[in-house]
Amino acid sequence: MAFLYSKINRRILLSLIVAWGITSFWLVNQAGFARILISLVGALCLVFVWAEIAPIFLLIFSSFSVSYALYGFLFQFGLPIWLIMLAILIIFGYLFVYTEQKIGILGDKRLIYLILFSIITLEVFLSLNYFLISPISKSLIIATSSYVFVGFCYTILAKHTDNKFTTYLAIAAAVITVIFMTSIWGT
Repeated sequence: MAFLYSKINRRILLSLIVAWGITSFWLVNQAGFARILISLVGALCLVFVWAEIAPIFLLIFSSFSVSYALYGFLFQFGLPIWLIMLAILIIFGYLFVYTEQKIGILGDKRLIYLILFSIITLEVFLSLNYFLISPISKSLIIATSSYVFVGFCYTILAKHTDNKFTTYLAIAAAVITVIFMTSIWGT
């Protein structure tokens, strides 16, 4: 576990996750504008990683890009579901550890919430397989659920009073409603 607390190791590992998400997006997605947009935001995220700022933005973007990559590997390349599930548990577990380290939202119960976050993300990932919407929409929903979970930890568990959990829920509900309303169903 000490490996994850080293500043340079944390930066390298998160940089690899962001770069892998961007590269996978380029491999899976054919739309030119989306590729350029994700590349620009990914380059900004790499700057954020090395400057060690905006951990919640990094979590949301990494959640989106990693889940999109994993949906691509599941549907286009036919990787077994157990391998995808294992990747979700490991990658999202690390993303939560990184975010928790940077904003200090938990105390002694860190491991419990790490496992809970990974399992919730896995369940959301698997349940979205039943919806016939595009992988981009599914990935946005996973990023939104990551946002809600970190908001829960920040406001309820860490008892920060600068924001309310209902704000996180309202934003997430609005985002998910917009995603479902604008999605192309049947793909």
